[in-house]
Amino acid sequence: MSPVKPGFLIIGAAKAATTTLSSMLDQHPQAGIIEGKEPHFFSMDPVYARGWSWYQSGFQRCEGKSLLGDASTSYSRIRYHPHTVARILHHVPEIKIIYMVRHPLERIESAYVERLAFVDAKHAYPSINQAVKAEPMMIDSSRYWEVFDHYRSHFGEDRVKIVWFEDFTRDCDAGFKDVCRFLEIRDNIAPAPGTIQKNTRSQVLESAKRVYPGSASAPDTSWEPRIRQWVVDQLRTDNARLLEHFGKPPDYWDGLLLET
Repeated sequence: MSPVKPGFLIIGAAKAATTTLSSMLDQHPQAGIIEGKEPHFFSMDPVYARGWSWYQSGFQRCEGKSLLGDASTSYSRIRYHPHTVARILHHVPEIKIIYMVRHPLERIESAYVERLAFVDAKHAYPSINQAVKAEPMMIDSSRYWEVFDHYRSHFGEDRVKIVWFEDFTRDCDAGFKDVCRFLEIRDNIAPAPGTIQKNTRSQVLESAKRVYPGSASAPDTSWEPRIRQWVVDQLRTDNARLLEHFGKPPDYWDGLLLET
């Protein structure tokens, strides 16, 4: 009997369709996603302390599946969880990594809206401009090259797959087939229509209204020009390296990185 362990990790980025992809893979007859989707086992110290056996137990729901996966977006927050990669290497050094990336500002905007559903009033900043100033992780989570380069240096570039949100959402079927080929599972099986789980903005807002009605009714995602420029300046070099490395045009993200 094969040992129970993941064969792939979807490491993020948050709000780049990781829920959609993990849902699609979970419906594949060969693949299964751990209970709860995001255990944060390799990243969060208190969770890791529960032990490898505890982590393995989360895959009990995947009986009959030959390829198991974990989709914890915290695995890409390497500045905040510096032991993540070492722990992955210790337990599953041969694993494959899927990293989903999205227009850096749109990803931040979506992450800001989602925050309203999961934080208390003290941290539910009334505008995105206040949020990015107070929570640098919102910006750091869009440092895609930094994360990709870190993972490829430890696992090899052939085992780190970049999935571009814009391409994936434009043609989900083609994107899913591409991921299946990377994972070496059958690429001719599509999820049943209407069965794919997604975290849409409307769903997040409904959750936010229950948790913190005051800020959930109309989240302010409009950028102050100086704050927007401040964020772009921090991300430009990093994001430009990723686009160049993969042969994407510098205006791929609506010319964002060409702005001065």
